[in-house]
Amino acid sequence: MVVRQRQQKRGNASVPLAGNIQAAFASTVDVTDNAVAHSSEENGEHQLPTGRTPDGKAFSVPKTRDMMQSLFNPLTPKTTFDLVTLLALSTHMLVSLAFPLAAKRMILMTSFAFWRLCYNGGLGWILNWQSSRHGLVALFKRKGWLDPGRGGKIYVWLRGELEAKMGPDYSFESVPIEFNVWLLYRQLVDLILLNDFAAYFFLCSCYIGSANDAEPWHSPLRIAGGMILLAFNLWVKVDAHRVVRDYAWYWGDFFFLIEQTLTFDGVFEMAPHPMYSIGYAGYYGGSLITGSYTVFYISLAAHMLQFLFLSFVENPHIEKTYERPPLAVQVIKKSRTRRLSLPLSDSTDEATKDASGPCNKNSIREKHSSMWRPDLIVFKHFDLFRASDILIVLLLTYSVGVPVCFMWITGYTQMVLKYAIVQCIGWILFRTLALGLLLKKQSTSQLITRWYIKRGGNSEEAFSSWRAVYNTAMIMTYASFGLVALAAYHWGNADYGSIVLFHTLGFLLIGFHVWSSRSVYDILGDFGWFYGDFFARDSSMLSLAPTDIKLYYTGIYRYLNNPEKVIGQAAFYGLALISRSQAVFALALLLQMCTFLFGAYVEMPHMQKIYGAQVRRDSGIIRTVKNAVNKGIGQSVFLDSALHVESESGLLHSTASDSSTMVHLLANTTKPVRDILLETKDLISITTARIAEKTVPSELSKVDYPAFYSLKLLPGRALNACGIDRKKETSAKNDGNKNVYYLGESIRVTWQAPFGHSRRDWIGIYPVTANFSNQITTVSSKGCYVYIHPDENLLTEMVVGDSVFASRVQKMVSFKANSGGNKEKRRGAGVIQVLQGESLFSSVALPFKTGTYEMRLHHGGTHAVLAQSRPFEITACDANDVMEALGDECALGLQSPHAGTGQANESDTLGMRTGTSRSADLEDPEVLSQALLVVVNKTFTVTDSHVIAPSSPRESEKHNMNEIGIHDVVVETDVVEPLESIHDVIAADNVLEEKQSKRLGYAIKAYFGVEFAADVLVHAAKHGATVYDVGKRIVEARKALSLYSSTNIEA
Repeated sequence: MVVRQRQQKRGNASVPLAGNIQAAFASTVDVTDNAVAHSSEENGEHQLPTGRTPDGKAFSVPKTRDMMQSLFNPLTPKTTFDLVTLLALSTHMLVSLAFPLAAKRMILMTSFAFWRLCYNGGLGWILNWQSSRHGLVALFKRKGWLDPGRGGKIYVWLRGELEAKMGPDYSFESVPIEFNVWLLYRQLVDLILLNDFAAYFFLCSCYIGSANDAEPWHSPLRIAGGMILLAFNLWVKVDAHRVVRDYAWYWGDFFFLIEQTLTFDGVFEMAPHPMYSIGYAGYYGGSLITGSYTVFYISLAAHMLQFLFLSFVENPHIEKTYERPPLAVQVIKKSRTRRLSLPLSDSTDEATKDASGPCNKNSIREKHSSMWRPDLIVFKHFDLFRASDILIVLLLTYSVGVPVCFMWITGYTQMVLKYAIVQCIGWILFRTLALGLLLKKQSTSQLITRWYIKRGGNSEEAFSSWRAVYNTAMIMTYASFGLVALAAYHWGNADYGSIVLFHTLGFLLIGFHVWSSRSVYDILGDFGWFYGDFFARDSSMLSLAPTDIKLYYTGIYRYLNNPEKVIGQAAFYGLALISRSQAVFALALLLQMCTFLFGAYVEMPHMQKIYGAQVRRDSGIIRTVKNAVNKGIGQSVFLDSALHVESESGLLHSTASDSSTMVHLLANTTKPVRDILLETKDLISITTARIAEKTVPSELSKVDYPAFYSLKLLPGRALNACGIDRKKETSAKNDGNKNVYYLGESIRVTWQAPFGHSRRDWIGIYPVTANFSNQITTVSSKGCYVYIHPDENLLTEMVVGDSVFASRVQKMVSFKANSGGNKEKRRGAGVIQVLQGESLFSSVALPFKTGTYEMRLHHGGTHAVLAQSRPFEITACDANDVMEALGDECALGLQSPHAGTGQANESDTLGMRTGTSRSADLEDPEVLSQALLVVVNKTFTVTDSHVIAPSSPRESEKHNMNEIGIHDVVVETDVVEPLESIHDVIAADNVLEEKQSKRLGYAIKAYFGVEFAADVLVHAAKHGATVYDVGKRIVEARKALSLYSSTNIEA
C-alpha cells in the first residue's frame, strides 16, 4: 500500500515494462514510483491501461471495483470472500456488545494483535515470497487451481468468485494468471485489513472515558487534537488512494507492471511513504481521544511493525524493481548486450583493444587516498589506529568522561551541570558560528584552500582537514548535550505513567533524528555531507566530488528543502523530554536558532551563487499546503512556486548516492549471552539430528531402487594448474579421497537416478563435519543447492540468476534390477531405466570459503539422503597461478564454450597476451590486475539459466531427450562473468553491497594475501575504483608486507 518513492521527478513518468526470464533485461527502468496516478479516465480517456507480466506478456488491465461498495452496498451481490469478511467483522461488534468491559478489552486486544501480525507478518511473507521467487503465482501454476484442465471444482468456484467481483471489461481467459492471482490476493488483503481496522476501532471504544485528566480543560483539548489527527488521517488515505489507485494500494507491482502516466502531488509531496508514516496519524488520534496509555503503546507497537514491513518487504522490492536491479540482472543484461554487438568491423575491434588494453596507462585516473579511507561520520568508520580518531576519543574522555566520573564520585551534580552547559554553548557556537564564518570566507574567497596552498598543501588536504574539524565539532555537540542531560536528569515524585510516556517520546525523537540524519547522508554522500561544493565546483578538483555537481531534490529533500534546519535537532528535544530539563530544552532552541542563521547567511547565499535558478523556493510540504488552501477556497491565494524553479528533481549538494533508507535493528549481546545461545543451538542441533535419524526409514521406504542413486564429482581446474610442484601436490590430493577445486571455480557433478525419481530431488553442499548422520541432513545448505531434474511446475519459481536449477539430463540407460527399496516393485522388476545427468554448482550455489565439503543427494524436497559424494576441498592457488588456474570457465559449464557470454576465454587470452606464468612479476600492477580481474569475475560470477522445451525431433535429439520424452524440459546454463577489462569498475553502478564486499575481500586475502575491510571496498567502489586501482593497491600492500617479512627473516 506504499507508493514507490525513489527518483521522484515532478511531472510525468512511465512505469517500466518487465521482460521474461530471457528478456527481462531488455527494457530500461526509468521510473519514480510504483503507482498509477491520475488514471486515463480522469483525463477524459476510457482506454484501459496496459499491463505486462514478468514473462513479457502484455494485456489490458480491467477496471477493479471499489472494495467498500462491493462489501457494504446491499444491492451488490456478495461472493464467498465477501461473506467471510463480513462475518469476521461482525464478530468484533458481537464481542463489544456481549462481553463485560475487562473481558472484551482482552479479547479485542488479542484480536488486534492477531490481525496486525497477519498483516505485517503473513502478508509480508507472501509478498516477499512473490517478489523473490514469484512464489504465489508459481503455487497456483503447480496446483492448477486456475487451469480449466486441472482445477476441477476449485477452478469453477474461483472463476465464479472473480467474475462476480469484476465488471464487463473483465474476461477470465483473456487476462494472465498473474492478474487473477492478484485479484484473489486482494480478497485476502481486504479480509485482513478490514478486520485489523475493526479490531482497533472497537478496542479504542472500550477505553473511552478511562482518562484521568488533571484539569477540566484537558479533556476537550485532548479530544479536539485527536479529532484533528483523525481528520488528517482520513485525508491522507483518501488523497493517497486518489493518486495510487487500486494497483499500488494492493501491491500490484509484486505480480505485474503497468504502463501508465504518473503524476505525483498532494500527500506524496508531504512525507516519504505517506501511507506508512503520516497515514497512521489516526492511531495517535485515537490514543488522544481515549486518553489511555494502553491504547497509545498498542498503537505505537503497531506502527513500528508497519515500518518493519516497509523496511524488509517494500523497500527491497522497490529497489529491485525500480532503482537498481540485482547483480545477476545487471550482469546478464550487459552480457547479452555485448553478445548482440559482437559482429563489429575489425577496425572497431582494434580500436577497442587500443582504447581498453592494459598498456594504455593514460586512461587510468589516479585516485586520491581518500577513496580508500572512508571518513569518520560521527563514529561510523572509526579506526583505532587513525590519529584523528584517537584524538577524538581523548577529547571525549577529558571533556565528558572525567566530569561524569567526578559527578559520580563526589556527588557535585550542580557544579558539573554548570560546566556542561557552558561547554555545550561553546560547542554550539563553534559548530554553527565559527565554522559558519569559515565556510562563508571559503565561499567568497576560498580562504581555507588558499591557506593550505600557501603552506605547501593542496585542495585535497584542505578538504580533508575541514572534514575532520567539522566531524569533531558535531561529535562534541552531541556529547556535550548528553552530558547536560545526564547531569540534569531528575524526575522527583513524578507518576510512573508520565515517566514512561516522556521517555518513550524522547527515544522516538532520538530515533527520528537518526533516521533523518541517515536519510540526509544517503542522499548527499560524503561530498555533500561535508559541504564539498564550498571547496570544488567540478569533479576534477576533489576525489570525492561526483561527476556531475548539480542541485537535485530527491529522497528526504523532496519534502524539506533543508531537513537539518527543520528536524535536525529532534534528538536534543528528545533528551529534554527524557531528562525533564529546561536547560536542555533551552540549549536545543539555541542550536535550532543558530542552525537557522547558518542556513540563512552561509548555505543559502552560496547555493544561490552556485546553483542559481535550480534552488527551490518552497518545499514539498509547503507546496502541498498551499495547493490544499487554493483548492479549498476555490481561488489561487498562493502562487505555485514551482513556476519559478527550473528543476525540482535531484539531491542537494551532490548526486553521491540514491539508495533507499533502511531501518536496521541490531541486537548487540554480551559474550556470556552469546555463549549460552551457541550452546543451546548446538544442543538443539544434536537433539534434532537424533530425532531425525529415527524418522529416516519412513522417508526412504517410499523410495524405489535407492541403490541406483549416485553422485560423482568431476575433476576441477586444480589438476590443470600451472606449476610442476603445484600440479604434483593437487594430483596427490585427487588421487586420494578428495577432489580439489579453487575458490570461486564452478563444480560439476554427475548424478544417476531411476526414471521414476521425484522431480524435486536435489543436491546440497555441506562442510564435511556439519552433519551427524549419513541418512539425514540436519543443517541448512545456506543456498548451496541445485535440483537435479526439475519439472515444469518446479521451474515456475525460477528467477534470473538462479543456480538452484542448473542441471541437465544427458542420457537414459537400462540396468538389471537386483536390488531396490520397495519389495512390491522388486517382485516384478527385471530391467529398470535410469537417468544420468550433470549438474553445475556456480555463483551463489557455491560455498565461498576454503575448507573440506561434501555433496548430498536428497529425496523429493526432504532431507533424507539418497547418496553422498566423496569429500572435496576448496582452496586457493598461488597468486602467480591465478591466470592459468581460473582462466576458462565455460570449459567447465554445461554448454559449449561459444554458448556463454562471448568473453569466457578472455582470461586465458589475457594470460597469453601478457605472458603471465608462475614466474610472473606480480610487482607490476598491470600483471597483478589481470590476475585480479579473474578473481573478481569468479567472485561475482552469475549463472544464466534458460528453460527449453524441445518441440521437434531434431531439437529432442540435440538435447539427448529421445529416450526420455519430447515434453520434458531442459535447463541450459551459462556462466557469465561481469567484467571485461582491468579498467572496469569493480561494482555495477558503483554500488557494492556489504555481502559482496566481504566475498571479494575474502577472495583477495585468499589469493593475494592482502586483507581489505568490507567498508573499504564499499567506499572504493562508491568512488569508481577499477580493477586496476585495486590491483595497484594490492601491489603496494604486498610490497610493504614482503619487505617487513624479509627483514624479519634476515634478522
